Amino acid sequence: MMPFVMLATYSSIYLILPYYLKKRKLILSLIAEILVLFISTLAERIFMRNLYSLEITLDSLFSLSFLYLLMETNFMVAVAVAIKILKKLFDQQEEKHDLEKRNLKTELNLLKAQLHPHFLFNTMNNLYALSVEKSSRTSEGIAKISNLLRCVLYDCNDLEVPLQQEIKLIENYIDLEKLRYGDRLNMNFEVKGEINNIKIAPMLLFTFVENCFKHGSSNDPEVPYIRILLNIFNNNIEFIAENSKPHSIKRVKRITGGGIGLQNVKKRLEIIYRNNFELNIQNLTNSFRVSLNIRNE
Repeated sequence: MMPFVMLATYSSIYLILPYYLKKRKLILSLIAEILVLFISTLAERIFMRNLYSLEITLDSLFSLSFLYLLMETNFMVAVAVAIKILKKLFDQQEEKHDLEKRNLKTELNLLKAQLHPHFLFNTMNNLYALSVEKSSRTSEGIAKISNLLRCVLYDCNDLEVPLQQEIKLIENYIDLEKLRYGDRLNMNFEVKGEINNIKIAPMLLFTFVENCFKHGSSNDPEVPYIRILLNIFNNNIEFIAENSKPHSIKRVKRITGGGIGLQNVKKRLEIIYRNNFELNIQNLTNSFRVSLNIRNE
């Protein structure tokens, strides 16, 4: 039986099934399948009667045994076709998954490409502010900006970086801002928990810190404050950033809309961490507050 079953199976899998998937002509495909099963079973029946030197007549060929043989062949072919369809569906899911990964990677690269000029623009603003004030710390600011740019351009190209690297980037940026604000800024940055072996998307937390300065303190002519807490527990990341709000109503309205950096970081969170993060942005009476929780599962 094997050669005839193989003939019916390979004809179904490599001829009829691809034709149906390409053309979507169900009736024609069914007719072709019935003919293949009928011809292969008939050929098998003739071969078996010749093998045993039995008389070949219409009655002997199309007896009840022919029906049993047809059903048996049909069952084996159906199993083979079902396996082929399942394998094809699995391959399609794999291709779809790979395509989604490539699309997400491309989107992440575009977001990172957008983030770097945004960062450069903001740091140049800091340098400009120092130069306008004719500060003696301008040269020191240039050196710190150089270190920041080197970190951003060369150390932030992976999907995730060590948390220590992100903290170092934040600390360097805070030092740069302190050159600009001096004693006028009340700054507190606290890190709790074990940060070793923890990774995070590059410049994710940094963007929130940058916004604290750009949209809060830089618009506050009084004594602004920024409080930042990074807490690590059970490999989970809890991040809270709060900055004082300027009293000017016009300025508050301008800064509550969010900029490129905030939109960028929201999109990156959705792509990288999917359902494993919680982001809460609050516009309080006297301050803006951001809390971010990332679950590393």
